[in-house]
Amino acid sequence: MVEEAEALLHILLILLTAKVLEEIMYRLHQPLVLGDILAGIILGPTILGLIVVPEHVRAIAWLGLVVLIFLAGFESEISEFKRYGKTAAIVALGGVLTSFTLGYLYGIALGYGHASSLFLAAILTPTSVGVTIGTLSSIGKLHSREGYVILGAAVIDDVYAVIVLSIVYGLATGSTRLEAYASLTAGILILILIMLLVPGLTDKLHNALRKLHVHEAPFIFTLIIGLAVAVFSAHVGLTPIPGAFIIGLALSNMKAPERIRKDLEVLEEVITPIFFAYAGILLNPWELTNTIQVLPVAIGITVLGLISKILGCGLASKLVGLNWYESMIIGFGMMPRAGVDIVIAVTGLTLGLIDQAIYMGALMLIYVSSILTPVTVQSIYQKMSKQQSTK
Repeated sequence: MVEEAEALLHILLILLTAKVLEEIMYRLHQPLVLGDILAGIILGPTILGLIVVPEHVRAIAWLGLVVLIFLAGFESEISEFKRYGKTAAIVALGGVLTSFTLGYLYGIALGYGHASSLFLAAILTPTSVGVTIGTLSSIGKLHSREGYVILGAAVIDDVYAVIVLSIVYGLATGSTRLEAYASLTAGILILILIMLLVPGLTDKLHNALRKLHVHEAPFIFTLIIGLAVAVFSAHVGLTPIPGAFIIGLALSNMKAPERIRKDLEVLEEVITPIFFAYAGILLNPWELTNTIQVLPVAIGITVLGLISKILGCGLASKLVGLNWYESMIIGFGMMPRAGVDIVIAVTGLTLGLIDQAIYMGALMLIYVSSILTPVTVQSIYQKMSKQQSTK
């Protein structure tokens, strides 16, 4: 009974602390995910040391991540991604290539090995969809041209990042067998087929779910489908993330009862904070042997993460025909991190391929980028508005 009580206590402490801090972040007009991560930092070895990394927390954390990504796809619209897909893909690619290249070179310059530098590079590649959407929504620009490009690029960016993670994982761990790459390629092709075929089957799925008599059965079976594709995605060598998002997006045009969406949102609100708290728990600065040497490394990662997205995404936006203001908004709007980058950092730390200095830099980048984005984007919009009013 002691282990069961401890497990429940850990979940209780995480949820209570995370939700209290979420409320504080909301009142400060900051992304709620910052409160979840801070909860983990407070409860973990960094401050109070009440929770280490027990298996029950790890398991629920990853389930929370899959639900978050599945819901992001489920609440999106395929038509909007098609409309701005090409532009968004080019913008995302510009950001990924710039971030990855600068991250790898920075790791090598600091004296890290090939594997650690690859993981550092991979950490810098994603953009947080949630923080970006929140930033644009708060200033009423989510449905602008640059807003749609940012949304599409942020999602595609995460897909790129997952592919990068899969390749980097294989190179760093030495698992570069031909069979592994064949499995990965086959998995990606099957996920593409799912994306192409499932939207045409959603009416039949909806009719089948309507025939179920148990009240919550439609929600449960929708969730099971999402988990099944996520598991498949992980099984073929990807992480669960692309599978969860793709099946969510493929099901997004299903005539789902409102209660399915609400149930998914409630589930996401309950368990997703556990994943971000888990990321905070993993931070342990007391393992660092020399804080004076570590802090400049972490600050350097943060600065590099900001600059790489501004340059990579901003210049790519200009190249595909957007004006300078729109390009700047997209560049700064692609700065936030708080999703797949945590997954990559957690993976690298778990494998022992990155140290606490890089991990601290990854978490510092999340906080700094999430705080700076609303300020910088709103400032650019204000300047753009002033310029337009003077014409």
